[in-house]
Amino acid sequence: MARFTLKEDTPEGYGRLGELEVPHGPIETPALLPVINLIGGSTLDSGSGWRYFRDNIVDEDHLQGIMFQAMSFLDYGVTPNTLSQWREETVREKLQADGRAQMDTPVFIDSGGFSLMNSETFGPPPEEGGPENEWDLYTDPDSILKLQTDFGGDLIATLDFPIPPDLKEEEKTERMERSIESAIRCLKLLEDPDEIKTSSKADRRSIELLKQRKEEGEEPAVFVAIHGHDYETINWYVGSFLDRLAQENISQPIQGFAIGSLVPLRSKTEVLVDIIQGAKDAIPADRRDDLALHVFGVGGKLASLLALLGVDSFDCSSHMQAARFKKYLIPNSWEHVNLDDFDTHIEDLDGGFPCNIESCTLCGPEGDLTPRELIEELNRDPTYGRDGRTKAKYYGELARHNFEVYNSEMRRVREAIESGSLLEYVMEFARRDEDLKTGLEYVQYRNSALKSELERREAYDLVAGLNIETDQSRLAEFGGGVEDLSDNRKISLKYSPNDFNILRQNYEPPAGENILLFLPCSQQKPYADSRTHSVILDRIQPARDRVHKITISGMYGPVPESKERDQAILEYNYVLAEEDKQQIELVTDRTVEYLERYGDRYDKIIAYATSKNYRQVLKNALERYGDGILLPHDPEAQRLTEHFRRENIKELMEELQVDTTGFVEGE
Repeated sequence: MARFTLKEDTPEGYGRLGELEVPHGPIETPALLPVINLIGGSTLDSGSGWRYFRDNIVDEDHLQGIMFQAMSFLDYGVTPNTLSQWREETVREKLQADGRAQMDTPVFIDSGGFSLMNSETFGPPPEEGGPENEWDLYTDPDSILKLQTDFGGDLIATLDFPIPPDLKEEEKTERMERSIESAIRCLKLLEDPDEIKTSSKADRRSIELLKQRKEEGEEPAVFVAIHGHDYETINWYVGSFLDRLAQENISQPIQGFAIGSLVPLRSKTEVLVDIIQGAKDAIPADRRDDLALHVFGVGGKLASLLALLGVDSFDCSSHMQAARFKKYLIPNSWEHVNLDDFDTHIEDLDGGFPCNIESCTLCGPEGDLTPRELIEELNRDPTYGRDGRTKAKYYGELARHNFEVYNSEMRRVREAIESGSLLEYVMEFARRDEDLKTGLEYVQYRNSALKSELERREAYDLVAGLNIETDQSRLAEFGGGVEDLSDNRKISLKYSPNDFNILRQNYEPPAGENILLFLPCSQQKPYADSRTHSVILDRIQPARDRVHKITISGMYGPVPESKERDQAILEYNYVLAEEDKQQIELVTDRTVEYLERYGDRYDKIIAYATSKNYRQVLKNALERYGDGILLPHDPEAQRLTEHFRRENIKELMEELQVDTTGFVEGE
């Protein structure tokens, strides 16, 4: 039976050692779980760097567990039919049957709430008024629990409704209440799987599988996803959930809480620690020892400080995110260095890597590449290199190295807790790192005992400059909360395509701007202030008076420059997804209609887009209209990183007859 228990009290009293029992466990905490996209495509051989990272690590003994986001398959072109095939047996069983790995490590499956947040495809189920979809998958606890069961989760997070930092207050409250109700529903379904809604034979198979695991004592552990952007909000959230749990008289146990919506706050250490303190303080004293605390997407160099606060588990995807950009994490410095600049950090590219982690398959005893050889392989064209191996293998090796650096820090944190020296470890780290020092200072504002302990140790350089008993007002001044992260612009998730349509307005393009330039939308608003737009606009400045910029919004279609500060444009939050086919068609149709109405007013029509879905919209629209140029002509990949590649921007500059002298070479 799944449960979380603490080991003996630590000698120092800071941090804690625990054990989370799950079907393929236990997980010894504190633990770091690397994010792995177990399903990177239609087969086990698809998935590029993720596949190589997965096959290279899932059977390692030193791995405490892995994190898998239930909806991540959407990023890799998986079809509804292919998904059905993936669900016929667990991913663990597929890997083992294929001889890839004897995968005994626990799998923590997140609900995919973030991926579902903006989806036009996976809405409420039909019985709640939503339309049917070909995936037979909906944004409700029943669908997600069946998916997590089919994939073989040892530990699952309840379906949540994330809250972006700038979301309007009334929508924040509404989404948190929906997350609480979702968690209650999930526990009821685990308590009685026969209550799960079914619409297909596959659904019934999922239910029988869950019932079997329950009977065998192999049902998954449950972490309730929680949210809040300050101490008070998350404290209310946890308390409200526990009250609802008591009211419903649910006997199904939970093993912990998992704090979401933190990734946008990673650079705001003081906000992070305050949120974690708010969650911990809301848990009744008699429950704290049997409830673990997980944080989604944060850790790294902050792991020791967060463990000091009582965090038991972490996950990270930074190892792969950095590897995609050829970035190598230097051990002990926490600096990600692009391999193309590696010669400025190590003296000998033909020697070894600056890493002595034995379990690292890139730099350790198993490694067979020098830094120079790795650089050559990742810069090789075409894709295939040494012994017919693809670049993806080397990206996977680089990701493995980056993870091992993070995991070695996790081991040091556990050792410090075991030896009773975690506070000393955090103190030494804080003296080298401003982010950690800031966080440690802010912890003291709610933890006067820690402040007193630092004073007793005469660590006055780390003591918060605040009389906690008499001057609580500094709390607001020091951190301010999540609102400090923005320019006070609020967003809403309730906008629809009907809230803005330039084709239904009394609009005329500006006179004198004889070149139409389409650019994809950006998350940052106004669009012109975003990095994706400013990098283009800065480079085409000499031709700016001739260019009429139209942004292609995934929600609304064409948005002229003059409309970028309309409320519906500033406040919406949506990213066009491949599975949202109706929305793609709507945006394409509106773009074609704009061209048919106003296209003859321009001497030249140019679209610059590299992200797959927006590029496809513009390609189809230009083809249907019968005029226009899509740039870059031949990007190396259809993804956002290509937007910033100098060679691609140069194509646009040349099309606009802007001088490019020295640009590609690094002007």
